[in-house]
Amino acid sequence: MTQTSAPASEKASAKPAATNQPSSATDRGIKPRFDPGMVVTGPSAPVSVVILALNEEINIADCLASCQWCDDVHVVDSGSQDQTVEIARAMGATVHHHPFESFGEQRNWAIDHIQARHDWIFHLDADERFTPDLTRAMRDLIATDPPEAGFHVPQKMMLMGKWLKRAGGYPIYQMRLFHRRRMRFCDYGHGQRELTEGAVGVLDEPYLYSSFSKGLYDWLDKHNRYSSLEALRVIGDSDQEWAWRDLFGRDRVRRWRAWKVFSYHLPFLASLRWFVILFVMGGLVEGRVGWFYAGLIAMYEQMITQKLRLLRISRMQGQARLERDTRPVARTDAPPPPEAALMNRSATAGGNGQRESTEEEPIQMRPEPSPWTFTEKARRAIWIVIGKPIFRASFHNWHGFRVTILRLFGAKIGRRVAIRPTVNVEVPWMLEIDDEATIGDSAILYSLGKIRIGKRSIIS
Repeated sequence: MTQTSAPASEKASAKPAATNQPSSATDRGIKPRFDPGMVVTGPSAPVSVVILALNEEINIADCLASCQWCDDVHVVDSGSQDQTVEIARAMGATVHHHPFESFGEQRNWAIDHIQARHDWIFHLDADERFTPDLTRAMRDLIATDPPEAGFHVPQKMMLMGKWLKRAGGYPIYQMRLFHRRRMRFCDYGHGQRELTEGAVGVLDEPYLYSSFSKGLYDWLDKHNRYSSLEALRVIGDSDQEWAWRDLFGRDRVRRWRAWKVFSYHLPFLASLRWFVILFVMGGLVEGRVGWFYAGLIAMYEQMITQKLRLLRISRMQGQARLERDTRPVARTDAPPPPEAALMNRSATAGGNGQRESTEEEPIQMRPEPSPWTFTEKARRAIWIVIGKPIFRASFHNWHGFRVTILRLFGAKIGRRVAIRPTVNVEVPWMLEIDDEATIGDSAILYSLGKIRIGKRSIIS
């Protein structure tokens, strides 16, 4: 299905609330800080820039500094509670407000409602940056009056100040530069895909992408949500057609998408992805950073795989509702747990601890240190990468073989125990199984704490 949008001047919808008040940030004593090295000057391009933002005070200043070449910069804020809006105004951007529904809907709203100065628009995220080469390439391209509806642009992933060329799979393309009357977007997994009748081209100059700019805690939280959306897409998407020729075709974007769809039909995807990143794509030569990133991506793939398994079980059991990636809604009639009250007091109390908390005051929650020792983390990594794939690849009646593998990793297992190969064991050394017990297909032994299964027990 193809959609096209009418010019902004023809639309009858109400204009969005847009503000551009640099003095407001100064009045509140806000002093935006950014890296002067991120300022991109030089030749301008006839392009309007739209930045999607939510609680991006860490990133927005550097992002806007990289847009200094542009004479029309807009920030679409979806309800930031930090100083994102004030910093954006102070740096000269026009700020719009619209609640976030999805990436596709947010980008379409920006196309429909922002009175852009130029026909060509570049959509940038707050953790992304322009480069002088990209600006120059856009200027030269638009000077030729291209007939394409838009252009895929590669992202250059940065981690710890290093470009992950191999581990990051460069080039990975996103639809970022497009003509506002020739392009629409639709939701796809945790991101979006383009909808257009026009041709789509490729711009080879990359933009910079700092996926970990907010830290590891934010990355893990974000990818937990992304894994749910990806699992829902894979199991519910009826438009996953692909052909073998696409896997080796010349179209780089189509080839990458075909491999992504194909990968979810492979066994041991998490371990395979880890191996491919390090030893096939060459991430190993990027040192500790490449190894670190490969481990995180393997974890992400494992999350998708486990959620897919739960969704398929739900379908087989005839459950109508599938997993949803939403936060649980707190009951208003239930008193807060004692630990919540203790957190409120400790977060808002002064030096003498006498000031009580209020609902209006935000509580900054910090992640607790990991309870796992380095040795336990290493053992678990070896289990995930080596032990678990061998366990799952064994023949269905090799119960003794699987018991031996679990014992090698510290499990305490009695005699004549039958364990099916599709059983998922998280931490073997936390597991104790007595004599003659049976663990059936697809059972999940989520043994982050001690688990003991009694004599002659059957888990199905």
